Amino acid sequence: MINDWIDVYKYREFLKNSVSKDLRTRYRGSVFGFLWTFLNPLLMLMVYSVLFSIVVRMQVDNYPLFLFSTLLSWNFFSNSILSGSSVIVGSGNLIKKIYFPHEILPISVVMGGLVNYIYGLVILIPALSLYGYYPNVYYFYLPLILLIQVVLTLAITFLVSSLTVFFRDLEHMLVIIVNALFYLSGVLFPLSTVPEKARWLFYYNPIAMIMAAYRDVFYYNKMPDMISLLVIGLFSLVLLVISQRIFAKLKFRFIEEI
Repeated sequence: MINDWIDVYKYREFLKNSVSKDLRTRYRGSVFGFLWTFLNPLLMLMVYSVLFSIVVRMQVDNYPLFLFSTLLSWNFFSNSILSGSSVIVGSGNLIKKIYFPHEILPISVVMGGLVNYIYGLVILIPALSLYGYYPNVYYFYLPLILLIQVVLTLAITFLVSSLTVFFRDLEHMLVIIVNALFYLSGVLFPLSTVPEKARWLFYYNPIAMIMAAYRDVFYYNKMPDMISLLVIGLFSLVLLVISQRIFAKLKFRFIEEI
């Protein structure tokens, strides 16, 4: 396992170029190009502001900001999983032509999503400040929350990217699974509104706890639940080790199956 990560480090320039290529080609051919990285979250905020301020009224103060404080993080997670599920299959020609650590492919997907998320903060933080939710001392917890999310996202991406090579239906099943998970992650509503007997569905959902941590910092201006974060961080790290080992065992059969 350690040797696999050493190989990834040796090919760090390849990884850097892969992430850069993904960011350059994501909006290739569009009029605004890379500006869509900023326009997407801005337009999302405008749409949700109109929808939940005029059309549908939620019993939450500044609901568009309540939603937006976690929506970018959720998009980072879901897009990484869905894009990562097909990254090996979609890179078949590259895998057959040259040697490189195949781990770079799912890593590049997650890193590309991370860069987009960080750019999205350029819209989120000023929007929060505009409504009085100013940056505060609890923002110092953001790197920890983001690191845990990256580890968890990478662990799942390793797993689904390798399994999809052998079970192509998984790519389509994941769309349904991720959509269902969206409603079980507390993105749309406070966990306090969930009936007591159903809250365990959220408390045992790592991504729901990560979303709650983001909302604590951005929206409630308070310290996130550190015990939950540490437990999720440990779980994510163990899952990453297991997922990477599965990926390492399966990658030698990728060329045969693609």
